[in-house]
Amino acid sequence: MKKALVLAGGKGLRFHPEREDIPKPMTMLAGRPLLSYVLDILKKINIREAYIVVGHKKEKIADYFKDGKNFGIKLEYIENNNINDPKRNGLSDAVLLAKDIIDEPFITILGDEVYVGTKHAEMAAAFEKDNSAESMIAVYETEFVEEVKKNYSVKLGPDNTVLDLEEKPQKPWNNFVGCGTYLFRPSIFKYIEKTEFSSRSGRKELADTLRMIVKDNKMLKAYNIGGKYLNINYPEDLIRAEKMISASEGE
Repeated sequence: MKKALVLAGGKGLRFHPEREDIPKPMTMLAGRPLLSYVLDILKKINIREAYIVVGHKKEKIADYFKDGKNFGIKLEYIENNNINDPKRNGLSDAVLLAKDIIDEPFITILGDEVYVGTKHAEMAAAFEKDNSAESMIAVYETEFVEEVKKNYSVKLGPDNTVLDLEEKPQKPWNNFVGCGTYLFRPSIFKYIEKTEFSSRSGRKELADTLRMIVKDNKMLKAYNIGGKYLNINYPEDLIRAEKMISASEGE
C-alpha cells in the first residue's frame, strides 16, 4: 500500500462553534496541528504519497504543510467544493473525490482523530495479505459504550468479519468503536455512487457505503488497532488527547 487519502475538509463547528477561521485538523495539540499526527501514522506504514481533501479554510492547511517535503511525505490537495452542500458534504462524497486519482488499494484516514500506540502497520499488512477482504476498518475496544454512540458500531462475526454497521447507534452491538481509518480497494467508489442518502443526516454516510459491501456478499473485515484512540469533537476531547500524548511521551 503506497497511497493515502486524508479527509480534512470539515468545518468542525461542534469543536469551535464560534471560530470558523481555523479548520479542525489545524487545531493545535501539544504544539502541533492534529493533522501532523495523522501524517506520522502514514509515514510509519511507509505511505509516501498522500492526498488531502480540503475544503473549509483550505489555505490554512496547504500553507502549513505545502508539498510535504518538510514532513517526510509527498502531499497533494483535492479541493472539496461541496463542503457547504448538506447533501454532498459527508465522508462518502469526500472519498469519491479521489475516484479519478487513486486506482490501487489505499488507506483513508480522518484528519482530526488522535491515535497513540496503535497497530496501523499491522492492519495494513493484514489487508495486503487478505485478498478476500474488499475493505477493512479499524475498531478500538473501549470501556465506555457512550464512546461507541458518538461514532459507529460494528456487528462482528467469525474472524472479525463485519456483519453490519450503524452510525451513531442508540444500542451498540458491543464495545468496539468504529474508527476513522479505512483500507479500501478502488471498488469502494462504485459502492459510494450507489449509496442512498441517509434518512438521519440527509447525506451519504460512509457506514451505509460499507454496509453495501456486506449486502453484496463481499468480505468486510474489522481490525482491532489497540493502543489509544480519540475522536476530537469537542474542546474537552482535546484535553483528553493532550493527556494521551503526554503519557505516551513519558513512557
